[in-house]
Amino acid sequence: MRNRRHVLHLITTGRQELEEVEALLAKVPEGSLDALHIREKHRGAKEIVHWYERLHSLLPWAPIYINDRLDAAAAVGSPGVQLGYTSLGPAAARKLMGERTRIGVSVHSALEAVKAAEEGADYVLFGHVYLTGSKEGLAPRGTEALAEVTNASPLPVIAIGGITPDNVREVLAAGCAGVAVLSGFFGQKDPVGQLLRYQEELGRRASTPRRLSQ
Repeated sequence: MRNRRHVLHLITTGRQELEEVEALLAKVPEGSLDALHIREKHRGAKEIVHWYERLHSLLPWAPIYINDRLDAAAAVGSPGVQLGYTSLGPAAARKLMGERTRIGVSVHSALEAVKAAEEGADYVLFGHVYLTGSKEGLAPRGTEALAEVTNASPLPVIAIGGITPDNVREVLAAGCAGVAVLSGFFGQKDPVGQLLRYQEELGRRASTPRRLSQ
């Protein structure tokens, strides 16, 4: 029987250079996160490959996903990819990446989550749940909308957007499989301490995810 647990994904911000990201991640305890996403929209494929190689060497135990850039993901054999609104769909991505690659899709509604499942995604990322600096001027969708998505989705739902250790349990109560954070880690004075706080809240298992994830 698979372990029912909530997951934690870290996502790079696109506002830091590789050396700064490496310095922050160098102190991360082994096993303290479930996936690291390289989300650097302004960088080309060659640079993304360089990031992957450096971060994989630094964190050989952590699955490293590449957001959007399927060319770079295929070049390095990334174990996972995250698709956005302008990316290729899950079916096309599967043809390029193969059956073993975990494919995530960013969604904003229950309908989009169901469609992602029909097209062969493995999980969905829903947000933004709370106010966040990365989505200035856009109203948060809130935990009620998150619950609608988790109820409708046949896939694990990972929540994103303004999630802090203080509101993790509220998010989990909506039935999601875990959380993804950017500035909640990369923008902190004590990122490792913050990471451990997330893990503590996720480990309380105040609720059971409606779908299992990895």
